[in-house]
Amino acid sequence: MNYSSYPQSKLALRSIFLGLMLAAVMVMTIGGLIKQSSAQPVAGPPCSDCHVCNSPTPQEPCLKNCLRPDKADKAHSVSEGPKIAVLGQLRDQYEPVKFNHKLHAEMVGMGQGCATCHHYSPAGKFPPCRECHGKIPSNPQNLRQPGLKAAYHRQCLGCHREWSHETKCVVCHLPESGENLASLTDPTDIMGVSHPVLPEPVTKIYHTPYEEGPLVTFHHKQHLNHFDLSCANCHKGESCGNCHDLQKPVKVKKTMEEVHAICNDCHRTDSCDKCHGTKEKPRFTHAMTGWPLNQYHAQLDCRACHPTGKRISRLNNNCSSCHAGWNQSNFRHAVVGLRLDEMHSGLSCGDCHVDLNYSAPPNCAVCHTDSRTAKTAPPGKWLENKKS
Repeated sequence: MNYSSYPQSKLALRSIFLGLMLAAVMVMTIGGLIKQSSAQPVAGPPCSDCHVCNSPTPQEPCLKNCLRPDKADKAHSVSEGPKIAVLGQLRDQYEPVKFNHKLHAEMVGMGQGCATCHHYSPAGKFPPCRECHGKIPSNPQNLRQPGLKAAYHRQCLGCHREWSHETKCVVCHLPESGENLASLTDPTDIMGVSHPVLPEPVTKIYHTPYEEGPLVTFHHKQHLNHFDLSCANCHKGESCGNCHDLQKPVKVKKTMEEVHAICNDCHRTDSCDKCHGTKEKPRFTHAMTGWPLNQYHAQLDCRACHPTGKRISRLNNNCSSCHAGWNQSNFRHAVVGLRLDEMHSGLSCGDCHVDLNYSAPPNCAVCHTDSRTAKTAPPGKWLENKKS
């Protein structure tokens, strides 16, 4: 084609159009190359899911405890389980394992209890391990779900290593040949002996070298019952190996640093005299906080006011902290032991309780000038079964 015959304007437009097309192709091509070169592999779980340090190595992997779908909904007792459980689903070169469930359940009583092994416990009975850990090998897509054989061994070997530092198969497995297991194991091993019951002390008195307060009074039972603690909160890591490690001397007594590390989980901001003194300290009562409980609140569990899952700490004395939405129209004043008369029942709470400070006596001087008090001239009628 003879472009010289085209008008100059048409030739210019055609050139611009071709240039734009070429530029678009180049942009798409370069963009694709950039996208392809910057593509990253699919991200896996963060290292912190399994490791406690920033730079794990094969020599120092610094692994966390195995991740598991923890769901222990309620406390269970040893009596709920069988005395002996026969584990025969994986029978191959060994006889089925006769697992002394009762003895093992007693051993973990000071730790996490049943949840040590039964880490998944929905409402009702414990589901058998094989429901989640089938006979197939471990799930490569979910490291939390090993196969049944791996799950059994992971649970057992961890504790068995702690006192014997070896994991002989014959401790649990009787060979198919029918050889007597008793001839292969040590009859004095603690595996076959029920541990003596460890009584929970009510109160323990400790003598320390602290001159200003040599005595520490520890109300053990009250810490368990009142402050929603379990044995494992203080006795961390105190497994069977703590006393029964065959390669280490028995260490029962803790150092002062170890004791303070435990107590400081809750008492980090308290002064020394909170625990230390020159004589035995009395048990905790709510009146020590400056807020003695009336008969109504005294019937409640601690967690009815103090949030579950958090350290029990001081609350403010404004009733709305727990009773949001209360006002003179929907609050029954009689629950505190005093039924207001018709005149006072129409007042707002702040008219008598200055600044809504309910720990202080009501202030009658706001309206009355005759020096009366709520005790000398009650604004209603005391209820005999509530009056304190």
